[in-house]
Amino acid sequence: GQMIDILKSMGFSVQYGPDIDTDYYNFEVLNFPPEHPARDMQDTFYISPHVLLRTHTSNIQARVMEANKPPIRIIAPGKAYRNETITARSHVFFHQIEAVYVDKNV
Repeated sequence: GQMIDILKSMGFSVQYGPDIDTDYYNFEVLNFPPEHPARDMQDTFYISPHVLLRTHTSNIQARVMEANKPPIRIIAPGKAYRNETITARSHVFFHQIEAVYVDKNV
């Protein structure tokens, strides 16, 4: 809603990506080393060894930057999934919005 409208008024485009993605787009291109704790089964919902529910919306940024040359000014809203204990303060999924702006003199 409101955050998206504000960022759109500032020239950001809204980009969406898959909730189910590969380890490559969720971790590898974002420079998470193979031994990073976020890659553990306890933190990530794996569907197969290389397919998972995204843990953040950065997979969208990676796909956009791979397919486009700067300038890039995007927001990436969506659900993220983490294998966590459900409590009054956390759940296994949450809504996230990220922004990335790549250009000269930014």
